[in-house]
Amino acid sequence: MSVLRLMAEGHGNAGIAQLLHCSEHTVKNVVYEIMARLGARNRAHAVARAVRHGLI
Repeated sequence: MSVLRLMAEGHGNAGIAQLLHCSEHTVKNVVYEIMARLGARNRAHAVARAVRHGLI
C-alpha cells in the first residue's frame, strides 16, 4: 500500500525505491501488480482507481 501512496504523491520508481530502501526493480514489479489488480492502463489510472475505491 505504501508504494501506491507514494505513486499518488508523484514519486517515480527510483524515488520510491530510495524511500522504501529496496531496488527499483522491486518497485517496478509492485507497480505492475498494482496496475494489474486495479485494471489500470497506467500509473495515473491506477492512482485514480485507488482513490475512487477508497484505497488511498
